[in-house]
Amino acid sequence: MLHTPLERIETQKTACMLTANLLILVAVLLPPSALDLLGEVVDERTYLTPYGEAGPVALRKLNEDLAVWVQPYTGLPTRTDPRATIFAARQLGVERILNWDMGIAINPVLQRGQPVLVADYISWINHQADTFFGDAHTGLDINLGSVRQPFCPEMGAAVQQLLPGIPEAVCVGVDFLRRETRAEARMFRGWGADVLSYNLAPEVALAQEMRLCYAGLVTVSGYAADRVQHEPMGEVRASLSTTVEMLPSFVEMVAQPRRCACSS
Repeated sequence: MLHTPLERIETQKTACMLTANLLILVAVLLPPSALDLLGEVVDERTYLTPYGEAGPVALRKLNEDLAVWVQPYTGLPTRTDPRATIFAARQLGVERILNWDMGIAINPVLQRGQPVLVADYISWINHQADTFFGDAHTGLDINLGSVRQPFCPEMGAAVQQLLPGIPEAVCVGVDFLRRETRAEARMFRGWGADVLSYNLAPEVALAQEMRLCYAGLVTVSGYAADRVQHEPMGEVRASLSTTVEMLPSFVEMVAQPRRCACSS
């Protein structure tokens, strides 16, 4: 069965002439007004792709010349097919994606509330939905397996500049709904993983196939199953607030023509 490449099935707000090449996937829990720092919503869309619906994705106007796409990205077990998200992003003209997730600290050095920049990842997921390679009907020129670093160095450098001292981490991406067992936590640590997350993979691999810049940012929300579970003291809320406050500057730094090699 052939599919149309992309169909917009819902439009709210008035479309505008602004365009944006950056998409922020927000997989953290924020107050409804938190993202108002990125400007007013001037366009909002939900798309039907060959992989199901993607969205709603909102276009926020940061200033007269700059806008950014923002998509809430939580809701397991009804999570959007990652292929739909990346497929729709490519069709929207997005060239760069920042995926901000909450995760579990596997590395005992990491503390609740600490943000980490993902430098590499391990995929421990259902691999049925982690590639576009088998779908000729997409009509897209995908990157057939060239080897390059999965995370954009230019976007990573911007995060490090705006969040000084942020550590780099290896993330293990999982897609099961339950928490990890103690044995799995020890296994992931033995593999060299620092954090566990649910929303960074396979998106990173799909973005790589589409030649999109991709950056992963994880806010630690809890400790691995084999670690002492300290009572929360508001660390996560304070960290989320700090990260939100840096987003407008991040958009200004990276929402411009790419100077990195992620498109090659």
